[in-house]
Amino acid sequence: MYRKFYFILFIITISIFPRQVKAQDINQGFRIGLKIPYTYDVGLFHRFSNRFAIHISSQFITIPFNNVPIEYMNLWGADENITAILDDPFMIGAGVDVGAHYYFGTDNRRYYGGMSIQWMNLLKKDIDDEVINNAFGVDLSSSDYPLGPISKPQSTKPLTLNTNYVNLGVFFGKIIPLYNNPNAELRLEIGINKVIYSHHNLQSDYRYITPVTETTNTELQETMKKYGWFPTINFYFIHKLKN
Repeated sequence: MYRKFYFILFIITISIFPRQVKAQDINQGFRIGLKIPYTYDVGLFHRFSNRFAIHISSQFITIPFNNVPIEYMNLWGADENITAILDDPFMIGAGVDVGAHYYFGTDNRRYYGGMSIQWMNLLKKDIDDEVINNAFGVDLSSSDYPLGPISKPQSTKPLTLNTNYVNLGVFFGKIIPLYNNPNAELRLEIGINKVIYSHHNLQSDYRYITPVTETTNTELQETMKKYGWFPTINFYFIHKLKN
């Protein structure tokens, strides 16, 4: 799955980054930064006028941000028995962020606002049976869930959850020039991201758990749709390519 998205990322990058740029208010380059306390971002930007720009980034959730989405949803009032399915043990996530910027103000257009859409994939392994039992009032060790093709002692992934979700985000930022380096700048943003779609696939390689898989998807979809609000403070370092 990741290969397909990074291939798309490569194709989009080629299409939006022209080889020759003539206008002085056009620039392009690389950006690296943090959406605190949410993701690490590495990507590209292209400012094609003094008013408009776009960016495309790879984004990653890992230590110490791996449980932040769960903590936010719990803060807004989500059922902690449901969000515990996404909690520890360690979870890693990766995805793509594509956004558009509009610059305003008279001071070299240093202020901007924008919108972005973000796809994320989260993988969580080794989920305890008790987490699912507590969330849905079931007993995975009962005869209601017959054994699958692999015995439990041989299983390498007792319960695994693969989550995909899409955020719609808005942000407001300021450019901070680095006067000793005209090809570099810092950017400070505030933003908020809202889950607009999610899908969750709970799997076991030693049991048939289709009813619980369907329930898990439904409950997590409803939880993320209602409570999936993720505010951030964003810091980026920008390196401009020479025109």
